[in-house]
Amino acid sequence: MNRQRLACAAVALALTSPAARADFIITESIQVGGFFDGGIAPMNLPSHQNYFVGYGTTPGFGRTPERRSFFWFHIPDIPGEITHASLKLHLLVPTSLIFGLGPGDPPSTDPIETFQLGATLVTPGTITSTSLSSTDIATIFGAMDDFPIAAPKDFVAGFPPPIPTDIDIPLDATGIMALKTHEGADLVMTGWMPTWSHDDRMVDGSFLEGSELIFGFSDVTGPSGALVAKPTLTIAYDPVPEPAGLASLTLGLAAFKRARRRLAPRS
Repeated sequence: MNRQRLACAAVALALTSPAARADFIITESIQVGGFFDGGIAPMNLPSHQNYFVGYGTTPGFGRTPERRSFFWFHIPDIPGEITHASLKLHLLVPTSLIFGLGPGDPPSTDPIETFQLGATLVTPGTITSTSLSSTDIATIFGAMDDFPIAAPKDFVAGFPPPIPTDIDIPLDATGIMALKTHEGADLVMTGWMPTWSHDDRMVDGSFLEGSELIFGFSDVTGPSGALVAKPTLTIAYDPVPEPAGLASLTLGLAAFKRARRRLAPRS
């Protein structure tokens, strides 16, 4: 009986050792930015990083074309099997998450907005290039909604989360596979608004809506100073047991089997 207890203890020790516990890695984005529909000048410079999607308007000015965003990450080598991953967006100021109509305006015709996380085959060197042509920009923009890697994230007008806040977007099986195939390399994620739509109503010569966009600033390093809130990627994994842990587990299981054979009733 003592040998059986020792064998059980060895198995339990091997299974509960640090090598057997799930672990995680958190990595910051290298750069974020975006592109507008129609091939106009991109916003893909390190000096002005944000990740808003949809369109925006400023009183007295016309609305922007639809905008889509990118998130450039380096995926580290993962010492185990990836089990879960999520993109975390850190929203710090009221303009980080706004959409629809402003206070006191007529009821919104589009009260729900959806953010969709995806990935692109466009390389970091290309998506951050300062010499892109209008054709290049249009091609990049058109490919940014090709590969969803997470379930859509919905937001309802009138019920925004408190600011500051963090938004977690779990990756789905396709997203996990994208991470696995890019271990030790760079991966460019994308974001867009599938519910993007125009509100063409106007008041006093201006568009009625204040904006229709979600997810504003992340890392603004312009003349006004720095507002640092870089998106982060959290990757959870089951570590590969170290050789010593594998040896302990093997010995413990062998001892347990021997003990069971000795204690088995004889016919």
